[in-house]
Amino acid sequence: MSAPGFYIQAAKILDKLALKKTTIKAVTLANDVKEKKKMYAIINETLKYKPIIVEIIEKSQLLKNERKLSKSLAIILVYDLLFGHAKNFKNAPAFQKIMNKNKARLNAELVKIKIKHNAINNEDLLPEEIKNPFVLPRYVRVNLLKSTVDEVVEYFQKNDGFKLLPPAEGKELAHFKPKTFRKDFHLKDLLVFPSNSDFHDHPLYLNGTLILQDKASCFPAHVLGAPPGSVVIDGCAAPGNKTSHVASLMGNEGKIFAFDLDKRRLGLLKRLTSKAGCTCIEPINENFLETDPNDPKYAKVEYILLDPSCSGSGIVSRLDQILNQKSQVQERLKSLSDFQLSTIQHAFKFPAVKRISYSTCSIHQIENEDVVRRALESTNEFRLSSHCIPQWKRRGLKGSVKNAEYVARTLPEEDYVIGFFVSCFERINPNENKNGNTDNNDISNEEIVNTVSDNKEEEKSGEGNIEKNDSIESNEITNHNSNDNTNKNDNDDDDDNNNNNRIGIIKTTGSIKKKNKRKKNKKKNKNKTITN
Repeated sequence: MSAPGFYIQAAKILDKLALKKTTIKAVTLANDVKEKKKMYAIINETLKYKPIIVEIIEKSQLLKNERKLSKSLAIILVYDLLFGHAKNFKNAPAFQKIMNKNKARLNAELVKIKIKHNAINNEDLLPEEIKNPFVLPRYVRVNLLKSTVDEVVEYFQKNDGFKLLPPAEGKELAHFKPKTFRKDFHLKDLLVFPSNSDFHDHPLYLNGTLILQDKASCFPAHVLGAPPGSVVIDGCAAPGNKTSHVASLMGNEGKIFAFDLDKRRLGLLKRLTSKAGCTCIEPINENFLETDPNDPKYAKVEYILLDPSCSGSGIVSRLDQILNQKSQVQERLKSLSDFQLSTIQHAFKFPAVKRISYSTCSIHQIENEDVVRRALESTNEFRLSSHCIPQWKRRGLKGSVKNAEYVARTLPEEDYVIGFFVSCFERINPNENKNGNTDNNDISNEEIVNTVSDNKEEEKSGEGNIEKNDSIESNEITNHNSNDNTNKNDNDDDDDNNNNNRIGIIKTTGSIKKKNKRKKNKKKNKNKTITN
């Protein structure tokens, strides 16, 4: 692409981002962007300095003097002149001429702003949260359909020279030495690495064994607790990491109906879940809210996962979210919360459903506890389940909803995960009142993870160890947006490639232990198994 064309495309991207209906990665790494890394860099840096650049443009009267420039194009050009060292001007003589003519006036306004803010360097003008963003560890989920946690740990130790440290939580995760990693403190299918770890070219990532997914984003599948053989709905499924996580915990046994109204995003889900080796997922290009709960197709649905569009206010270390947080208004949050409530109330209508997980990557009470409270007020058939990551210490806001201790929250600065909220509704047994004891008949997530991993270990058949030298191809990276095009960060796995090489990782089809659903026969049937 020519330099003028690059600047013009960058200006158009700024216009798209101003609508707050997409993300930086989504628009800069799209198919029509030829120089993706270069575009991502200039957009990211321009946005950092945008308030300052706008002030410079206004005080220098640049747009008044250069009427052919749009505001967005002017912002891009001023960034490159004053902050980007005019790297691209030499190949864009027309723009270079315009900016050189106004250079002295623009520089003068920048100097005035620096004096006003006692800034020595340009970086001193940036707010603290942008200059020194909070950095999280790199969380990596092990796809149990491809391998086991122990196999992956052994691979990193033997092939990559990593040292395994004891599990840790909270601020203990603030400092990682290079080439070290941990098993997660709470989730048995999760590993934790230093924040600067990059696995996008790692063979285990490329073949679908590793899923780059924040820890908090892994909560919903564990909270849902769907055992092997279940029939599940993911009501807001794309891009599919949570869907593939449910499939992983189910051992690919059963059925998952994955809904998304956006055809393009559903295509991303198909590619991602195919790469992950999921065979139990049926993608459905429909609006979950318009689905007939009494359709015979969904008669056996007992588990529904809901992670609807939200404000994304819990996302840290992402510039677009940091910038958007400041512009969030109560009306938008109310609109989002109404939509979120509607997804839960629709899920209540499915006749066989017994557990519904509801989550957001928001820190706002209006999208979290308030939605849960409103949902409970609308039904006498469901209550909050006490089995919602019970080992997690941070619970719901006190007084916000009855049994606030049954929902879980995360706080990035203390928990070292994205800001997140998760809850679980369970159907009330007709023989119990709404405040009765929680039904413990279902197999727990911890048992699912343990049995899937244990049986894979038990049934190794010499098919080969993990090898590192197979050839792999990596395609473009594509970020995801929410179903209603509001900002939503499902996870940290942004790659849209469909490479299914398995690099010799053992994939077993062994038995998975299933806990008997009747407590009185629990001991008698303790070792009962079902064959995949």
